[in-house]
Amino acid sequence: MSFLMLYMSAETTKGTSMAAVSESRPPGRPLDARREAALLDAALELLSEVGYERLSLTEVCRRAGASTKTVYRRWTNKDELMTAALRRAVVRAVDEPFEVVATGSLRGDLLENLRASARTQRQFTPQYMAGLLVAASSGSDAGRMARELFRVHYARLTETVLQWARERGEVGEDVDAGFVADLIRGVELNHVLVADGQLDDAFLESLVDRVLLPVLAPRR
Repeated sequence: MSFLMLYMSAETTKGTSMAAVSESRPPGRPLDARREAALLDAALELLSEVGYERLSLTEVCRRAGASTKTVYRRWTNKDELMTAALRRAVVRAVDEPFEVVATGSLRGDLLENLRASARTQRQFTPQYMAGLLVAASSGSDAGRMARELFRVHYARLTETVLQWARERGEVGEDVDAGFVADLIRGVELNHVLVADGQLDDAFLESLVDRVLLPVLAPRR
């Protein structure tokens, strides 16, 4: 569903995310790789279904077909488990192929790529996004990983699209890709979680025409 401050190139983003992954490995006893993956995937599935606060280790174990003893051998509490699960989601987001499409205009580039982004985000439930926000609001390691997941979502999209627009003279050199990513993320989160809306074409066209293009218009 960053939504998500690129502020850097795709490779820098990937390097930063992978560094964050390596810096915060949980200290517990390693599990079989397939068993660990099953537990982390179960945690992410439950996040989509019930949100962060209602997610329990007992239900994660039941979903993954594992004992609570197995979980506690690796992670001491829910925060540690969710840190690992969200780290897994960050790595997936960074490693997934992401092709930004060029249409020849700023409006076309924004619309085409936001539509592609929206198709990807539709796999995430409102409970998942709300759960990420709850996690992100904490100062825990899970919160840091949730914020990273939000951050990388629009990173490559905004930087690439705005660089093309700079080269065509459609925006000024001082346009801040990170601010634009924050703006898109904030508007979309509000639309989905507060207004209970969908990221459909009508909404995306309104976002581009009524918000993004006026903000990005070169100042006279």
